[in-house]
Amino acid sequence: MLASFLSLSIFIAVFTVIFLNRIERKKAVLGGAGALLLLGGVMGFYTPLMALEAIYFETLLLIFGMSMVSAILAASGIFDQLAQRVVQRSAGGKGQLWILFVLITYLFSLMVNNLSAMVVILPITLKICHRLRLNPLPILVAEIVASNLGGASTMVGDFPNMIISSAGHLHFIDFIQGMMVPRLLLLAGMLLYFQWTERRRVSFDSAAVVLELAPVEVNQAQLRFGLRLLAFALVGFLLAEWLGIRPGTVAMIVGLIGLFAGGLDNKKLEEASGVGDILFFAGLFVMVGALAATDVMSGLVSVMGVFGDSHLAQLLGLMWVAALVTMFLNAGPSTAFFIPLAGHLYMATPDPAVWWALSLGVLAGSSASLTGATAGSVAASQLDRYRLEHPEMEETMGGGQLDFRGYLQWGLPIMGIFLTFSTLYIALIAR
Repeated sequence: MLASFLSLSIFIAVFTVIFLNRIERKKAVLGGAGALLLLGGVMGFYTPLMALEAIYFETLLLIFGMSMVSAILAASGIFDQLAQRVVQRSAGGKGQLWILFVLITYLFSLMVNNLSAMVVILPITLKICHRLRLNPLPILVAEIVASNLGGASTMVGDFPNMIISSAGHLHFIDFIQGMMVPRLLLLAGMLLYFQWTERRRVSFDSAAVVLELAPVEVNQAQLRFGLRLLAFALVGFLLAEWLGIRPGTVAMIVGLIGLFAGGLDNKKLEEASGVGDILFFAGLFVMVGALAATDVMSGLVSVMGVFGDSHLAQLLGLMWVAALVTMFLNAGPSTAFFIPLAGHLYMATPDPAVWWALSLGVLAGSSASLTGATAGSVAASQLDRYRLEHPEMEETMGGGQLDFRGYLQWGLPIMGIFLTFSTLYIALIAR
């Protein structure tokens, strides 16, 4: 009992300081992992071998491989050029450019990771909103949600799905079959919501758009290499099950090729290799493993008893609880935290809907708050920098802030929409 209390206290303390931005998340998690290893060693419930076994190495390999692909394609300049061309070609037409921004963000997030998509589209969005004296907040929120949706549509688009695929021994095609259609429907629902509630603030005639964006030159050699690497990865993921290998093996090969032949300079290699994310999730897995070694997870399993013996009720309970926790804990840590519980439910009833319920719950929660997904923090940081350079944006924004409280006015209704639809979907597919 004491071990459970102390372990959970350390876990909560770590993510409290991360939530408050007191310590950089990688350092906080690695420190928490070390503290739990020490505690486990002293009290005899957790050993270094157990910690090693708690790490999902396939997830780390997926992060490494897809980070390299994203970095190589982004460094070529192709994403910047595509975004600019779409915007420039739309000028002169009668349309709603914000919808294009959202769709571009979604499609980019499908191709690479969602953070890369946000880094590309955000500067262009802010520049256009600034020139047209539009409040950028609702458009930025829509792009954050779109990046979450795009990243969550495939096995390798975001960290939660990488964790779920490793824990559930799922393949690339499993996510396409199980999650692509619901994600597209959720995207449509999100667009309808913003069109209904924010029509006056997000809609504008693209004929009024006059861009002064400097032309972007694309490194053709790097682009060709990046596209070939992406194609190799996707084909490998699709054929992995048939070949009898795990997607992590494919990702490792892709990452090593990109590392040694990607043409990235030394300054970009550390970021490209995803080493920060790898260390963060390695530490996170060690922390979750420590909780699993105590009675914390057993207690969580027993709590699920409030939903009765119904398999469907337990799936819905998992989804809704995961959504609420993700609002505050962030998508990656929340997924890792609920993986043991999802695994328990899957062992009781081998139903793939267990993993889809967790994925949909995390998606809803990550879209509900600014801290729920890393894309939100990236957008807030870019907006803050732009406002410092252009203080006249304050008048356009009307005192609004892209912070935790300000985001909730859009995030909570979106979570409600997502959970309502997801509940119907899980009820439809659950065995």
